[in-house]
Amino acid sequence: MGDALPFVDEYGYMNLFGKLLKNVGNVCLIGESGCGKTQLVHDYCAKNGVFLLETSLTADTSRSELVAKSSSGPGIILQWLEAKPLETKDEQGRPYKAIMCYLDGFNYAVPSITALLESLADFRGVLRIPETGKVYFRSDKHHLVISMNPAEKNSYSGTFLGNAALRRRFETVRIKWLAPATEISLLMQRTGVHYGFARALVEFASKTRDAYSKGELSAAITTGNLLNYSTLFSDEVDENTIVMLAANLFREDEVGRVVGFWHATGQETH
Repeated sequence: MGDALPFVDEYGYMNLFGKLLKNVGNVCLIGESGCGKTQLVHDYCAKNGVFLLETSLTADTSRSELVAKSSSGPGIILQWLEAKPLETKDEQGRPYKAIMCYLDGFNYAVPSITALLESLADFRGVLRIPETGKVYFRSDKHHLVISMNPAEKNSYSGTFLGNAALRRRFETVRIKWLAPATEISLLMQRTGVHYGFARALVEFASKTRDAYSKGELSAAITTGNLLNYSTLFSDEVDENTIVMLAANLFREDEVGRVVGFWHATGQETH
């Protein structure tokens, strides 16, 4: 496998993200699955000396999992609050400038988790554990970031978007897909694939993304997928095989429509 692809920041998200962390401390990233939310977080932390603690929430994630200490150690929220900037060091012995807690898939958070974050995300910056009587305090070097997928609207009921008290504590950045020209250039530069095929792939992906955003498909083809397909094409995997690999991302009843998107591109790919 190749090196991880750095975040392509054509819209200036990185600078805004950094300013929000510095001046607010709480950031919500909203964007379609695969558009680069997590990549932005990782790239920012790597470039700015920030220690990252992350987890993906599911409908089964409980408050106790995030805070309770167990035989396997403290939950991620306690790890975050207990970690001290400047005292926490990287592999080269350099101190981190800040500590970030990143909760992905926050649209799945149950009400007990959103309630947990309310006192952490406002001026109090405190977490009380009734079971132990302990109190944890957050510093201005403890950044809190959550991310969500807007296409899964049915998962928001009673969580972040329905919780005005918590929502106003976060500043929100909406992450867009790369512009077609940027994505085409990225595929060509990263994989050496020629323009015709790169253009057809991007148009193909755009059709799935549009349908996904309307709730008409269960998934969307991401930039990461396109990089995989371009690499395979450069390694002489034929077009039909690549299209079927892409179609396999979707439910069986959606395959025909997705394949039809490819044929509708009308591109000369050879």
